[in-house]
Amino acid sequence: MLTQTFLPLLTAALLLVAPLPSFAQAPADNDDAALAYAQCMRDNGYAEFPDPTPGEGMRFLITPGSAARFEKASAACHDLAPEGMRGEGVTPEQLEGLLKLAQCVREHGLPNFPDPSPDGGFDAGKIGAGPDDPKLRAAMDACRELSGGARIMIGG
Repeated sequence: MLTQTFLPLLTAALLLVAPLPSFAQAPADNDDAALAYAQCMRDNGYAEFPDPTPGEGMRFLITPGSAARFEKASAACHDLAPEGMRGEGVTPEQLEGLLKLAQCVREHGLPNFPDPSPDGGFDAGKIGAGPDDPKLRAAMDACRELSGGARIMIGG
């Protein structure tokens, strides 16, 4: 399971990158790697994988029922995955930052936002907001600096 963190975020039927429903965004400095990875994912059976948005990184959904195809393509493209999408986990310092981020998001109007799992991921099913929810976007904008340098990963 990919357990990296990305912003803007995800939700129950989406991910920020996991073999479950999810949604993700990689950092802008990985645009070239993200483009190669996106093409590889499409070439390996996950046709709906989008190209990254220049300067914004990568955002995508792993929809219900597509996890097996995503996992297969992800395994085939592992070596091309942008930094932070290879399942490296998080350091104790990054986990502490993600805990602070979760508390901040709760304080900014999403009281059900979960604490991160030990690998740094967040359970999208507990967030109570979709990736395009203005309240979630505003909270993440206000709190992302607290993440301790970890990417935000939200999965189902």
